[in-house]
Amino acid sequence: MQELLDEVTRILKEFALTKFSAQVLEVIGPVAEGGGYRWRIVSNRYKEVTVLVKTKKPLFGKPSLAAIEVYGLEEKPELKPDLKALQDYLSTADLVAVR
Repeated sequence: MQELLDEVTRILKEFALTKFSAQVLEVIGPVAEGGGYRWRIVSNRYKEVTVLVKTKKPLFGKPSLAAIEVYGLEEKPELKPDLKALQDYLSTADLVAVR
């Protein structure tokens, strides 16, 4: 599970560096929340971006990825529970400026 959390954090930091340039205040997370984890990317020029990763734990076995939700960007995507899908979406996502 820790590998999954580290990989999501790496993807979000990479996104923050490419899209936000020097305007990112911080990437916060992962924060355990119910059956998943939450990350926030906070900026002073753009709307906050929140990523929720929901996990499922089978009776016998390791927890696995159940769903990924992204909030605060131009559109709310229907993402497959796959880190590649998250990375692909973030590479084309548009930020929302704070008004």
